[in-house]
Amino acid sequence: MEIKIEEFQFVNFFARFLFEKKLNICILILSGSMDTNPILQMQKKISNLISERKYDFIIDLSHVKYISSKGLGFLIYLMKYRKNFLYLSFPPEDILRPLNLLSMDDIFMFYHNPDELKNETGIPDEIIQCVKHEIAAIRDIHYHMRWMKILRDYLAQEEVIKEMQNLTPYIQQADRSNSITLPSEEKYACILYKFLDRIFSKEVKINRKEVDDITVEIIAKELMTNAVKHGYDNKKEGVIEANFQVDDEKIEINVIDYGKGFSAPLDSHSPSLSTGLQLLKKIFDDVTISEAPTKEINGLVLGKGTMVKMTKYLKTKH
Repeated sequence: MEIKIEEFQFVNFFARFLFEKKLNICILILSGSMDTNPILQMQKKISNLISERKYDFIIDLSHVKYISSKGLGFLIYLMKYRKNFLYLSFPPEDILRPLNLLSMDDIFMFYHNPDELKNETGIPDEIIQCVKHEIAAIRDIHYHMRWMKILRDYLAQEEVIKEMQNLTPYIQQADRSNSITLPSEEKYACILYKFLDRIFSKEVKINRKEVDDITVEIIAKELMTNAVKHGYDNKKEGVIEANFQVDDEKIEINVIDYGKGFSAPLDSHSPSLSTGLQLLKKIFDDVTISEAPTKEINGLVLGKGTMVKMTKYLKTKH
C-alpha cells in the first residue's frame, strides 16, 4: 500500500490530501477557513490528481471554522469523482448549519468516529489508522499555522496575501537557519514566532505544555515590540537579529537590535524593564539584558543597541 500526500497551505486554510491508487481511496483533512480563493486553487490542484479515475472519499471537517459557498460547491464537486462513497466527518454546528440550509446533509454520508468506517465500508485497518493519525496531527498543523495568524494581527486581510510573497526569504531563514535577520517592523513578529517555534518543537525536546504556542507568541511579540519601539523608536530602517545555540544542558536564544540601546547594561530584575520583558523571566531560567556586540555592515558601524539573552535549561542545573 502506497499512500501519497499533498499539502495545500494558504493564509487562513490548510489541507492535507492523501490518496492510494490501488484501493482508489482519498483522504482529505481540512483545517481553518474554507474561503473562496483557497478552495478554488485547491480544487484545481486536486482535479489534476484524481481526474483519471473514480475514488472513494473520506473528508474530515472537524477543524473547519468557516465554509463558503465555494467550499460547499467543492464538496459537491468531489461527488462526480465518487466511486462508491463520500464520507464526511460529522462537522461542527457552524459548518453543519449551511449544509442543512441547502439540504446537503441528505447528499452526504457522515461518521462520528473513523472506526465506524470499517463497518460501513470495509476499508482496511491501515486506512483507518491513517485517518486517525491525520486527525490527531491537526494540532501540529495549527502550531505551524499560528505564525500567519500573527501576521494578520498587523495587516489588513487584503495586504496579507501580497505580504506573503515578500516574506519568502525570511520564512526560509526561520525554517532552516540558526540565525535570522529581520527589518525593524512589528509585523515580522510572525517570522520570529516561526523561528522560535521551530527551536522549541524541533531543535530541543521541551514539553509543549510548558512552552506552548501561545507562550511562544507572547515571547515573539514582546521581543519584536521592545526592539522596534524602544530600540528604533518605530523607525523601519533598523535590523533585528535572532540566533540560538543548543548543548546537552541548555538552549540560549539571543535577540539583538542595533538601536539607541540602554544607557547602561540592565539585568532582568531592573525596574526599568517592561512588564513583558519581566514576563520572559517567568518563561526562561535566565534573562540577561546587555549592550549588543559591535556590528558593521558595508563599512557602517551600527548603533550600540541591545541584546536580550534568554537561557532555558534542558536538565536540572547543578
